[in-house]
Amino acid sequence: MLKQTVTLTDNWELLFDFDHQYENPADALASSAWRAAKVPGCWDVLTDNKLADGAVWYKLTFTAPSEYGGEQAAIDFEGVNYFSEIWLNGQKIGEHEGGWSGFRIVTGEALRVGETNDLVLRIYKQGEKYPLRQCLAGFLPDVGIIFGGIWKPVHLGVIPQGELADVFVETHTLEGTPRAAISYRLETAASAGAWTVDARLRGVDGSVVTERLGISASDGNGIIELSGNESIALWSPEKPVLYTVELTLSHSGEAIDRYEHRFGFKTWSIEGERLLLNGNPVHMRGILHWGWYGDLIAPIPDRETIRAELSRLKEGGFNMVKHCLYVPVREYYELADELGFILWQELPMWLPEVNEEFKARAFEQYEAIIKEIRSYTSIGIWTLGCELNHEADSEFLKDLYEQAKRLTGGAIIRDNSGSGECYGGLLKEYADFYDYHFYTDVHFYPDLLSRFAGPWREKKPWVFGEFCDYDEFRPISRVIERKGERPWWLQSDIEANPIARDVRVQYHRQDAKLNMLPLPFTEAELTANSRESAYVYRKAVLEQVRAYPHINGYTLTSIQDSGLASSAVFDDFGEWKQPPARFKQINGATMITVTWDARRNWINGGDRLTPWDSFNYNPGETIRPHLAISHYGDTAIEAGTLRWTWTIDGQLASSGERTVEHLASGDFKEIAVAEWTLPQTEVPLQLVLHAEVEANGQVIATNEWPIWVLPKAARPAEQLAAIAIDDGGNGQFRGWAEANPGVRKWKETGDNDGARVLLTARWTPAMEKFVADGGHALYVERGYGPLAVKPMPFWRESLQLFHKHPIMDAFPHRDHTSMLLYGLATDLVLDRLQLGEHTPIMDRLDARIFELDRYMIEERVGAGKRISTTLRLEGGLGSQPNGLMSNPAALYLLDCILNELL
Repeated sequence: MLKQTVTLTDNWELLFDFDHQYENPADALASSAWRAAKVPGCWDVLTDNKLADGAVWYKLTFTAPSEYGGEQAAIDFEGVNYFSEIWLNGQKIGEHEGGWSGFRIVTGEALRVGETNDLVLRIYKQGEKYPLRQCLAGFLPDVGIIFGGIWKPVHLGVIPQGELADVFVETHTLEGTPRAAISYRLETAASAGAWTVDARLRGVDGSVVTERLGISASDGNGIIELSGNESIALWSPEKPVLYTVELTLSHSGEAIDRYEHRFGFKTWSIEGERLLLNGNPVHMRGILHWGWYGDLIAPIPDRETIRAELSRLKEGGFNMVKHCLYVPVREYYELADELGFILWQELPMWLPEVNEEFKARAFEQYEAIIKEIRSYTSIGIWTLGCELNHEADSEFLKDLYEQAKRLTGGAIIRDNSGSGECYGGLLKEYADFYDYHFYTDVHFYPDLLSRFAGPWREKKPWVFGEFCDYDEFRPISRVIERKGERPWWLQSDIEANPIARDVRVQYHRQDAKLNMLPLPFTEAELTANSRESAYVYRKAVLEQVRAYPHINGYTLTSIQDSGLASSAVFDDFGEWKQPPARFKQINGATMITVTWDARRNWINGGDRLTPWDSFNYNPGETIRPHLAISHYGDTAIEAGTLRWTWTIDGQLASSGERTVEHLASGDFKEIAVAEWTLPQTEVPLQLVLHAEVEANGQVIATNEWPIWVLPKAARPAEQLAAIAIDDGGNGQFRGWAEANPGVRKWKETGDNDGARVLLTARWTPAMEKFVADGGHALYVERGYGPLAVKPMPFWRESLQLFHKHPIMDAFPHRDHTSMLLYGLATDLVLDRLQLGEHTPIMDRLDARIFELDRYMIEERVGAGKRISTTLRLEGGLGSQPNGLMSNPAALYLLDCILNELL
């Protein structure tokens, strides 16, 4: 490393040259438009034109210490994005391409020792001159913008006579003894004399644990092995113990260079489908980080910000951060090492335009990045790109994978996060683990999980590289009020906010669009609805995932709300949207989950799996939740107790407990069946099953599940006789009619006298006339009828809104999307703008583009009334129950509708 270092952070200035007026430094220096600049920092915070890629000139006048006389000096830039040319005192001394790693420029004779010096840089970020998809810009341009400028510190110093370069600290265990292998490359201009290295390992208290002195370094490259002893503790997220290695390079007995690094002893390995840390199963509960810091633009948080961020994550049960398609600052790695966080490092290749020039760029820049960060203990796994399609060919990914393996000493690596089979890329993978990015509604997860976990696949660990997003409603007026102004990422000017070009997200138009919508809900009500709905969704998904022991972890999308998404666990201010203790219930090292009996039925001459709704029941049914524990604590549970209670309106109704005899780390085991016969009721009841695990006198995990008991209406014969079902559609009401003798069949060409209400999944002119003449109807629209529909996800990217209406007043929705709606969730909405006059009953508000559509409406048709809906009364999507009669919530909703229509 440089000696006699001076850090150059103060008194920088910059000059915007987006019109390319200045050909050389002299022309630029003559301008009067220079302004103060912050280094480290980025120029984008000083301009509203965030689309411009440059040029931007930087200048600094500094005095070089007189002690540099007779020495070779250099400037170390820790990071400049993206392409830079450097002049010193009018003489060009170098240039560099690549924004994610540091570089050194030798000053040569251009430096005036003991005098003032003028340093000038011309910088371009990725954009028109250096295209985003060809220059490893990562995902930040899609989140907001890619940043430009000198975004990391700059140091001036003297190059030592000899230097320890490319130092790599690896750890492993040999015959039970932790060892550190420190490799290095000796750079020296001297030939005579002996080069030696002294190596010391210091403990937490600074005392010397072991040392090796006078190791010959004359061959230019070396590896030093330092063996630990019985006192060495291994690093883990639970116990992040760090040691310090010190290397001193000497020449003929004189100390020339010094290297110091804090690290932990750890070993990553794979055993079949298990990912092991220090020989123990590990479950990575991760959060996706795009490097988004809106106010800073560049990913340059200070140590206090990083420490607070990681501490908040730990409060919510997280133990891993995936740095997705960007490389964070050095302090992030250091604090992850210190605080006990696993880092998933993903290198910045996203939708690349691959040609030979790009390949050369990737190999060169990846090598520099990996060498710079590979010694950090916290890095557990690597991916070389994300959701790569066919542009990235097999030979390229193979060579990139092998390069990364060589540079990291055989780390756990995957070529393509998300997998080629899911994103149109290579089916031949260069990967040590499986990694998928499932974004879907909760009822589709069981099929995806079981299919992609097929036993015929090669045995590898599975970790979700990103998944389980849920865009929430952003309280935009509160954001503006707290910020004091509208932040740039919520502005509509595309120069100030380039993400505003993306029609898929319209946060910049949120308040304007909401003001045009007929919404009888306050911002606070919409925020509360979406936050509770998001929790319900993520809880249901994570409980499913934890039931698969070979899934070794996941990465939730994402850490903090941005201009691209509001699906984060933190809001625009970096604060939890949920109480962290509540989130930890579904995201902790030890988690209680619930699983259910399997069911089958003999249908049309053969056995078929019978999906059913495990969240909603009829009175008097026997419920059998299987309580299981997923345990990844740092010690086994040897003598614990699982307790559970059933409560109704907070009052204890039933309870039980079971001893947990032995649960090793990595175990997933059913402990008890909390069987109970549900009470009789004539009104909807919400029961709560609460469970907790106690071990060593402490409660180490809790969880709870709302369960609905929904009564069936006992209708008198005269009401049943007034209902007609149409058997000519998809037959979804046929089973209901068979269970309710007296219900008549609709006659398309005949007499329907006596019928007052029609239940149908199609719409005909005869039905139109029936309603126009004073009849009532429930019409289920499936996309081939008279009402315009749009395909939309139910759980993700939206809020379900429940209007003041007799039907919704009777249906116990509690103003958010709960598992009450599991069997009713649909993938179609009624297109509000193409509907005639109507009264809304249940809506969908898109949380990304703020369009309002309908799930259920009331219409006047002549003298009669029609209730139209796209809700799945018949279920049938994914793991939803099949058929109306198997769908308790749908049956109760039907009763609510009939009470209104009869």
